[in-house]
Amino acid sequence: MSFDNQGKHPAWFREWQKKFYNSKKWKKVRDDVRDEKKMRCEKCKKLIRGIAIVDHVIELNVDNYTDESITLNKENTELLCLPCHNRKTFGSNEIDKFDVDEKRNVNLF
Repeated sequence: MSFDNQGKHPAWFREWQKKFYNSKKWKKVRDDVRDEKKMRCEKCKKLIRGIAIVDHVIELNVDNYTDESITLNKENTELLCLPCHNRKTFGSNEIDKFDVDEKRNVNLF
């Protein structure tokens, strides 16, 4: 079984993630969370003027990726500014090179 460059997930799962995070269902959840949270980071409480990431509280993985109560449940998400997201996900404040579209959506894959 081949894994991604971080060794965290199999390659097939990374391909699924690409499709999922570009799906209409996810984008609706993401946009609803941003609206409901009024673009305020749930960790540092600051108003987000830059990149706003809707992050899963329970991380998606090969065991739960088909469970919409985890993947598409707004209660399993939190709105984070980029520094808070990077501290949570990577243990660092460093801003990695994310692909950002014209609406300031982050394309992680």
